Amino acid sequence: MLAIIVNIALLLAIAIAYAAFDVFNKRNVPNIFVYAALALGVAVTLLNGVYTAEISLAIALVVGAAGYAIYRIGYWGAGDFFELVTISLILPIQQTPLLLSVNQYGMPFLLSVFIAAGVSAVWIVPLYYLSAGRNAVKVKSKGIATEKKILSIVMLAMYLLLFFVISSFFRLSATGAVILAAFAIPSVVMPMYESRITQSMAKPVSAKELEEGDMLALNLMDEKDISYFKRRSKHFGRLVTNEFLNDLRNSDRKLQVYRNAAPFALFILIGTVISLLLGNLMLLIV
Repeated sequence: MLAIIVNIALLLAIAIAYAAFDVFNKRNVPNIFVYAALALGVAVTLLNGVYTAEISLAIALVVGAAGYAIYRIGYWGAGDFFELVTISLILPIQQTPLLLSVNQYGMPFLLSVFIAAGVSAVWIVPLYYLSAGRNAVKVKSKGIATEKKILSIVMLAMYLLLFFVISSFFRLSATGAVILAAFAIPSVVMPMYESRITQSMAKPVSAKELEEGDMLALNLMDEKDISYFKRRSKHFGRLVTNEFLNDLRNSDRKLQVYRNAAPFALFILIGTVISLLLGNLMLLIV
């Protein structure tokens, strides 16, 4: 019991530190902290016993491989997947939640964190960025595209079907209905405002001001600019690499960069707290 309490305390301390760096240090998490937290995670895993260590390391390897692949594609920063690996090392299996007595069936704790972080993100991101239009990149807009409206309608139909199936074949509790609604409402609305949200996250940055690890907003760039950078570098993509920076040493052309991107570590912290208190949200639906 004491070991679990210590693990939870370490987990919360690391998650809070990551979120603080992400929010107050311009999404820049110092490498020394990242590696120190990872080393601490490995140490905790090894101290938890051979059987637990094997499970923990296996989950961490899967998370690390998947996280690195997503990082290389350019959909989140390196610090984000290092944090997820550290979390999985410190607490590999979802424990009985602190506020509820609900069987968690030995599910990975990180799965619970991911689901809860996703719920918080789909609510916080639209509310924040739609009200922060002053930072938006000036991109011509013709209103909400037809395909976005269709996607929202399809999402609505899918969630209504899910409500019907669960209500018909299972016992849909009031808590479950609230959780499903928490997923459904932003999922239906988000596609129609995706363009405005991404515009608020991005800003024009000259090639000389780019930094390794920056993520490019390719959807906000002109086709002419994209063609230009593709000709200049075979390493052009969502993720700014050192090779791409070397290819653009003498270029003054600007790119759209997610410099105002959402602090994902904050959502991980929220997801961690929710998971510790309530467990896997999906298990509360029925």
